[in-house]
Amino acid sequence: MEDFLFFNTYEDGEDLNDYRKFYNIFMLCNKNLVTFEAGNITYRAQGGDFVVWPRSKPCDDIYYSDQMDADVLLVSDYFLDLYRPETDCEAQGYEYMRKNPILRTMKGLTREKTIIENDFKNIIRHSYTFQGYLGKEIAGSLLRVLLYDIWTYFSQMFMKYQDEGLPSPHFVEFLDIVPENCKQRRDVAWYADQVGVTPKYLTDVSNYATGRPAGDWIDEYTARVLRKELSAEYVSLTVLAKEMGFSSLPAFTRYVKRVLGCSPSEFRDSLKKKYIFYENLPSE
Repeated sequence: MEDFLFFNTYEDGEDLNDYRKFYNIFMLCNKNLVTFEAGNITYRAQGGDFVVWPRSKPCDDIYYSDQMDADVLLVSDYFLDLYRPETDCEAQGYEYMRKNPILRTMKGLTREKTIIENDFKNIIRHSYTFQGYLGKEIAGSLLRVLLYDIWTYFSQMFMKYQDEGLPSPHFVEFLDIVPENCKQRRDVAWYADQVGVTPKYLTDVSNYATGRPAGDWIDEYTARVLRKELSAEYVSLTVLAKEMGFSSLPAFTRYVKRVLGCSPSEFRDSLKKKYIFYENLPSE
């Protein structure tokens, strides 16, 4: 599995449905209609729209004709985690994006959407250089800029449609301390105690602010830690489980399966397959 892929739906003839379960989709629609089916909800994007569809958002099917013209960037969870920017906008932006994955030009936000489109086009223009380690660094840097502007845009939209103003400061404080503590602490009660509220209140304000319970955010940030830690093969799974406070290796494995969708060993095996090409290159 590649870290990122590019193609044009009209010129390259690729089917998005082959990738929707494995990649985060970023797509600039040039002309004609594309339809995303998710449960009982239908999302339609047409020429001029920009789509941001996270892999974690279930998608049942994608429909479009052979004449559909769109530039597509597919990014793995692993690569996204490596280069995602640290910003306070992410929580609100991410939740708004899950419910509203189609960016259309709106009065008062035309400039922001144009910035995102330019970021995306800049990645496409540089795509021919994305070979080897240096190429991945270039791709990651450009992706980080795109993600920052996307979070900023969606965060603005989130706040625009919040009738009761800003989220609770307790929730903001909660999100500030989760990334640095989630490797050892994954219980909502501990975080609630840190910000001086009850677990129920923290869950309620998290649901209000983002539509997701506090536990989901803890798992989200822990998944990022796990992808990074499991990428370092010199650390044994037993040691990692102990460092993360699990009572046993089976308990650690069950948690990893729940948040990553595969066992720790399967995750490491997927990385080996990914980089086997580079390992087999002849030495100079």
